[in-house]
Amino acid sequence: MPIDGIGKTAIGYSYFITDNKQVEEIPRGLDPIYKQFDHIIAVDGRYINYEHEANESIPEADKALKKYPNIIMDKCKPLFQPYKRQRYLDIAGELGVDYLIVWDTDDIIYPSPECQNWPLFWKNLKRYAKRFPDYRLFKMKAWIPNKSTWRRAYNAVRGNAWHPYIRIHKDPGTMRYCMDCHWYWCPKDASDEDIILQKRGMFVADQTIDGVRITTNSFLRGERTLDIRDGWAWNNDCEEKRRQFFKSTALRYLQGQEEFSWLPKDISGYWRYDKDGRPINKICEEDGSPPKQ
Repeated sequence: MPIDGIGKTAIGYSYFITDNKQVEEIPRGLDPIYKQFDHIIAVDGRYINYEHEANESIPEADKALKKYPNIIMDKCKPLFQPYKRQRYLDIAGELGVDYLIVWDTDDIIYPSPECQNWPLFWKNLKRYAKRFPDYRLFKMKAWIPNKSTWRRAYNAVRGNAWHPYIRIHKDPGTMRYCMDCHWYWCPKDASDEDIILQKRGMFVADQTIDGVRITTNSFLRGERTLDIRDGWAWNNDCEEKRRQFFKSTALRYLQGQEEFSWLPKDISGYWRYDKDGRPINKICEEDGSPPKQ
C-alpha cells in the first residue's frame, strides 16, 4: 500500500546468481524488508563484461524470488552495468513508483532495532523531500565491516565504519544512469553531451536519511564467484573511466590527448585492463558478441 506522504515504493534489485550457496542471499536480504514496499523490481542477467559462461541466474534464484508476493521479474540480455540497472528505473516509472531504493544482493538490514525503524525512516524521507523538493537522490548509511567479513571489489573504503551511499531515488522513472557510470544520474531527457557541455546538470545527493541502515558480508559467496567478481570490478571501473574520458575529450577538444595514445579511442566494445588500468584486449563487442579479429 502507498505510504502517506511518500506514495508508491519499490526496491531496485539487480541480480546474477550462479551457485546455490549465493541463493541464500535472497531471503537474507529481502525477508526483513519486502513488506515495506509495493514492488520488488528484480532484474536478472549477466553484466556484459562479467566473464562467466551463463547469461542468467540459476533456476533456484528465480524460485526464491517468486516467493515474494510483490515481486516483478525482468530478464535481460548481457548489459553494461549502468544499462542493466536502468531497467529497474524504467520499470518503476511504468508502475508509477514515487521512491525506489537500490538493494544489492549482498545487502543486509543492519541487525539492531534502532537501524530497522521504518516509520522513522519514512518520516525522515518525507520531511527532507518536503524541505528540499528539487532533490532527487538521497543517501542511506551502511556499516562497512573489515576485509575478512566483506571482501572488497576494489572499493577504497575504510572498514568498521559507517559510510553514506546513494540508494534512494525520487521519481525514478524520470531519471537515467548517465556518462556510462553506475553512480551518476541525470534527467532522463538530458543527453551525455548536455552534461559534458554543462547545458544540463547531474543530480546530487547531500542528505542522508536515517532510521534504516544496512550492512554487508561475503559469507555466502564462494571463492570462484568472488574471483570472477573481482576481475569484473576492476575491468568495469576502468571501462567506465575510459568511456567518460573519450566522450569528454571528443566534445571539449581538450589538449594533451597525445599523452593517452595507448588508450583505444574506439569506445565500442568492452575491454580487460592490466593492474595499471591500461587496456589489454577486448572481452566482447558492444553487442556482447566475441571480439572481431
